[in-house]
Formats: sequence, C-alpha cells, structure tokens
Amino acid sequence: MSASSESCEQLVADLEEASRLPKRGRAYKNWCQISNCDHKVVSWKFNEWDYGKNNIKLPINARGLFIVDSRDHPRIAARGYDKFFNINEVNFTSWEWLTSNTLGPFEITVKENGCIIFISGLQDGTLLVCSKHSTGARDDIDRNHSVAGEKFLECQLKTKGIDPKTLALALYNENVTAVAEYCDDSFEEHILEYTKEAAGLYLHGMNFNTREFRTLPISEVCDFATKYGFKKVDYLTKHDISSLRKFLEQCADVGSYKGKEIEGFVVRCKLADGSAFFFKFKYEEPYLMYRQWREATKKYIETKSRVFSFKKHRFITNKYLDFAIPLLDADRKLCDDYMRDFGIIKLRKLFLLDYGLTGLEILNSDKIIKLEAQNAIDYETIDENTKFLFFPIATIGCGKTTTALTLQNLYPETWGHVQNDDITGRDKSMLMKKSLELLSHDGVKAVIVDRNNHQFRERKQLFEWFAELKEKYVSYDSNVKIIALSFLPHEDLEETAKLTINRVMARGDRHQSIKVKTDGEKKVLGIMKGFLNRYQPVVLSREPDNLFDLVINLNVREADSSLINAQEILGVLHKHYPVLVPEVPSNIQIQAAFDKSLLYEPKITKVVGGGRVYDNKNLKYKPVYFSAQIDDTKAFLSLLSEMCTQQESSLDLSPFRTAMEESRMLPNLHITLSHVITGKKGSKRQKDMWCEFNKRYGKAMFKPKTSVDSLPPKRILTNDKVRFRLKKLLWNDKIITAMAELADECVIDGNTGEPVPHLGCANDYAHITLALLQPHIKPFYSNTLCQIIDEEHNFNEGTFIDGTSCLVFKSSPDMEADVSIIL
Repeated sequence: MSASSESCEQLVADLEEASRLPKRGRAYKNWCQISNCDHKVVSWKFNEWDYGKNNIKLPINARGLFIVDSRDHPRIAARGYDKFFNINEVNFTSWEWLTSNTLGPFEITVKENGCIIFISGLQDGTLLVCSKHSTGARDDIDRNHSVAGEKFLECQLKTKGIDPKTLALALYNENVTAVAEYCDDSFEEHILEYTKEAAGLYLHGMNFNTREFRTLPISEVCDFATKYGFKKVDYLTKHDISSLRKFLEQCADVGSYKGKEIEGFVVRCKLADGSAFFFKFKYEEPYLMYRQWREATKKYIETKSRVFSFKKHRFITNKYLDFAIPLLDADRKLCDDYMRDFGIIKLRKLFLLDYGLTGLEILNSDKIIKLEAQNAIDYETIDENTKFLFFPIATIGCGKTTTALTLQNLYPETWGHVQNDDITGRDKSMLMKKSLELLSHDGVKAVIVDRNNHQFRERKQLFEWFAELKEKYVSYDSNVKIIALSFLPHEDLEETAKLTINRVMARGDRHQSIKVKTDGEKKVLGIMKGFLNRYQPVVLSREPDNLFDLVINLNVREADSSLINAQEILGVLHKHYPVLVPEVPSNIQIQAAFDKSLLYEPKITKVVGGGRVYDNKNLKYKPVYFSAQIDDTKAFLSLLSEMCTQQESSLDLSPFRTAMEESRMLPNLHITLSHVITGKKGSKRQKDMWCEFNKRYGKAMFKPKTSVDSLPPKRILTNDKVRFRLKKLLWNDKIITAMAELADECVIDGNTGEPVPHLGCANDYAHITLALLQPHIKPFYSNTLCQIIDEEHNFNEGTFIDGTSCLVFKSSPDMEADVSIIL
C-alpha cells in the first residue's frame, strides 16, 4: 500500500470515528453516484460552525471532500480548500496575527460571486464534477449545481476541441482537484451580475488530493485555465503585508476594484512552516445593500408586507420597494421568476436607472448618508402622519384603566386601548404586538398600552419590543411618539398605598386579576403591597425613562383622580401635540366619558401567579400540542402500503410490512403542528406559531365552570383541516415514520376553505410517527431520525451504513387531516 493510500485509510478511519460523535466535531457522510458511470464516491462534511474552533479538532479542515468508495484502496477523489475566514472573523485572521505568522508573497485573487465546483478525474478517465457536498443526479432538489457545472464544462471542452477524458486523466495523473466558481445568471443569479459573455467556470485553485492542504500557485492555475478553456480570475501579488493591507483598505474605501463591483478578495500565502494559508477580505458594500434588496423583495412576494428588520440602508431600501412593488403587483411571472432566483439583477438595475445613481454612487452620496442616519424620518416634525403610544407608570388602584377608558370614550374612532390583563397567552410581547396592530389601523392616532410598568425593566421591555416590532405593523415613514403617564411621580407612597388599597377593596371583583370577594382581603393586600414595594418612579436622567418623548405627571390622591387626570392629560397634549388634541373637550364631555368608563366590567379573569385563566363563565384548558389528526387510520395505512408497492425500489421494506402485518402501527396517527415545549423554548418562529395557534383556537378550549372539577377531554376537534402529501418513508430498528409535505400556511379554514394566515407546522420536519419498534423509544425520536437522514444522507433514497433507510415517494395524492387540540 502506498503512503498516500495509508494516509487516506487513516483519514477515513478518523472520519468514521468523528461520524459517531454526538455534536461538536461530528462528521457527516453521504454516498453519491457519479454521473454516467457505475462509480460512487463518499462526500464528507462538517457543521460550518465547527471550523476554526480552538476546542474542536477536525480530522481534516477541507470544505468539500470526496473519497472513492473503496474499503481496500480509499483515495481522495476531490478536495476543497481548507475553510478560510474573513479579516477579523477569527483570532487568526486579525492583522496582528497575520503580521506575525504569515509569509509572502501574498497572491490576491478577485472573489467571484457564484457557486463552487470541484473538478477531478478517476483512473479510468471518468470526469468527476461536484458541488460543495454532492455530485450526480438528485431527486430532493430543484436546482442541481454539480450537474449544471458539468454541462457547462462539457460545452467548454467541446468548444476547445478537448475530450473530457483528457482533462480527467490530466487531473488524475497530477492528483489534483480543479476548484472553480460557476457564475451564470441564466442558471442562478446571486448578487453580482454575470452577463452571457461573463458567464462561465472561473478557475481559481488547484488543490492536491492530500489530507494536508497543498495548492498550486495562482500563476500555474491561470496557465491550466488557458489550456482547458476556463475563465481566469484577476490576480496581483504583494510581497509584504503592509502593502497588502494598504491595497485592500484602499479598495474598501472606494468599494470597487478597477471600477467593477466585486464581493472582495482571497489572499493566498504561507505560514512559517511552509504550509498554505488562505484568508479573505470581503467588501461589506454594495454586496450588503443589494442582498437586503433581494431579501426584502422575496419577503414582499411571500407576505405582501414591506416590513423588514435591516438596521442599515433603511431609507434606500424603502425607496427601492417604492419602485419595485408596483412592478411586482402587476406581474405574477416576475414574482415567480424572482423566487426562483431569476430577474433579481434586472429589477435592481431598473431601480438604479430610475433613481439616477449607481450602487456605489448611492453609498457615497452625502445626501443619502444623511437620510439614512435619520432613518428617512424627521423625528422633530409632528404632523398628520405622527402616531402616539402611551405607557402608564402606576400600581394597582391608581385609576389608570378608568383614565384610559375616559380618553378612549372621548375619541372612540381615533384612540385605542389595549389591556395587558386581557392577554392570556404566553407571549409577553403580545401586549406590544396588539398595541401596534391597533395603531396601524387607518384613522387610529393613539393607543394606550395599559400595564402597570412600575419598574425600570418593564419600561425597558416595552421600548425593546417597540424597536423590534414597530415596522412589522406601522409604516416606515410613521413617526411614533411615546409618552409616559406617570401616576405616582412624587407622592408619599405610604399615604398613596392606603388610598389605592381602599379603592381596590371597594370595587370588589371588578378587575381582571384582583378579586377581593373571590381571593380574600389578605391575598389582595399581599399582591398590592408587593407592587408598591417594587415600584420605581420615573427618573428622566437614566434609561429607559430618558427615552420618553414626554412625561405627564399625574395625581392619584384626589377623590375623582381619574377624571382630573384625564383633564390634565388632555390639557398637556393640546399644548405639546395639538395635532392629536386640537381642542380640549368641554367639562361636560369629559364628565360623560368618565361616567361611561365607570360602567366597565372586565370580561377576562386572570389568576396572578399562574394557573387557569377564566372569563366570567368559563375555564380555559392549557393545550399540550396542536396536531393534524388522521381521521381514518386504516384507510391511511392502506393507501401508504399501496404507495410502497407501486414504488420502484430495491429497498428492503420488510420492517414496514412486518409492522403492518403484526398490527404494530400506532392507533393515533397525526402530524404535530405546534408543541408547548417549542412554544416556550423553541426558535422565535416556533414561539410565534404557538401563540398563533392559541389565538386561533382560544375559544375552543373553554368549558363551563359548572364542570370545572370533571376530567378534561384528551382531545378537542376543531372544524379546520390540514392538507398534506407524503414525501418519504424513514425507518431503522427503532422507529418507522413518514415525512409529510405541507404548505407554509397549511391550515385550512373549515368554513371558508381558505388558508389561515400564520398557521403552519412549527416542526423542522413535518412527520407522522407510524410505529415504535422498541419499548423504550418515544415518538419524539422521529425528529431525531429525520435529522439524521437529512444531515448524513440529504434524504437520498437508500439503506445506509448506520441501518437507517429512506424511501422517496415519486408522487403522492393530496390528503387531509383534522386540526385537533391535545390537552
């Protein structure tokens, strides 16, 4: 056995060992069938976040690695670069580290903007063309980069009159992988433009197929490119790091190279031990701005919302959307093409032409820089577009709700009122979401965000929610003023406490969370004193209180303080914001609005400290999860069995057949749509989805108080449906599960037949657990199996070395399930 074979054999052993790791440093393998031959290669990859970590030692740092599938004579068939990083992205790409540890010459190559393609050859002259982690045909993707790259290469060689076998043998004999960037807007648009003349395979590296990273000088790479018809990358050389840094930073100042927009540069040099070392210097602009335009456009096409969360380029992105949205609304094909990554650059160029500036001119425009700094809003101007949020700062019994209702009664069309005690879900930010949603309505000028906000952290929380959520609900050019209603600014808290306690005792049960008759005076006194002890008055010299646009100080110690405070608020607003209160209403009008507020009866009862949530008549159950329930299990399994029979596959389906014959299939088949655990601890999307399900089916979870002590049902069936198809059947010795394909908004309203907005499947992998083959296995293991097959095998069909199998259904009928609430 040769030394290289021994080295590769040890590499494979190390990779196999790494594939058994639970998390950090884990290797993932996938078998790939090479196009037009019987050979297979194994693709190995790692999680992106494992590269470059001091505490993780990977078997190899290659980003893209393919090994000939041979137990006796493994050989690296194609090898990518060792993962390299941007300046200051990791500690060993800081300028200080580079100055001390790298040696020139420094070869600087332009970083092209496409998809990476690896090209190598096998011993029999077979040409191997790979994308980053796969090669050959695949059923699980709609755009195959390796196949597209291979077709382009074939045309390229044909134009040069070169037999593909000649290139393959040249690469095999030199034991190298040619590394190219496939840039072709007719196949896939990225950010930077590649016209038909500029499209092609840009050869930028030739790596030796060895475990250690070794690569040819860029001059030899360019010679090879000329010989075989590749496009050459532009490059230059600097001999010391100071001149290198000066050159890179000068290019960054102007944002281009030779007058052309580029993504950045890759720098190739050596370490003191002679080993190859790469790092990159990426331009932030105009790449970042163009990418934001692309993402904002796709989001608009998907949601018809022009809301975005970008912190930079807000002004110009909104100008871009002003131009793009009418075109998108008028042309469905433009939208469809854009979502398939076509027409992105054309739409951008049309906007720039209309705006009269290039991307670089926009970035260097003093006027636009100033507008961006203002976020396109003049915060000093108060006009008809200005809206207002009011944050009370109070404790229980201060009359904040009565005051708020008095103001709303005066302006029922233009003022809104959202009470925190009316919000029963687990999403605390729902208070701000509902407030901003109400503020977004045409004609609504002001909303009172009714919560005590008696501590700094609560006020800070409101400001943070506002900053995060504002543009999801309110137009970007709306100036929102936030005003504090300080009910307890300077009073003697002890005297105020006596007054507010007497008020609360007098009103009995007429409050959402403080029920004197129901809870008893002792409990109510404890709750109120807790609020008073924690109370933190407004301090304008510190955050978050210095963020208020205005603070209105109120007094709660008068007999009719809510009436007096409403009058005070109106007077101050008329003085400071006459656009909101052009005239102060008469005393008769204010008195009438106040009298009406006293008739208010709360509809929701909230139990302070947790527990069940009641309205005046009902008890609300807490759901464990929401599911799409298969109504007829027998018919579903019969259909699934028929689909397996019709599928042309060499897989051994006996585990599935045996489970069917032995009646081991689970009786309760369903797709979990949203679970309480992910609702509490999952991603933002999963938490939001949980809230949306609770909001949709909140009323269905109430039952009469007369049966509070009876056992709750295990399941509540709703009128809504879920439509789905079956994609794959997965199994191993532990479990059998079917993967489902759902629309993003897959829940169908049972009355209208239309999709319900924001309701879908919160799981990363929509699935139906069919059978548990071992006694200790829980249904949740289906998620783990889906993840294993995804990460290790890219959902390719086959039976793999770890015993997992995947059957891919070529077609599936549309199916329907009932949305159920599981308690």
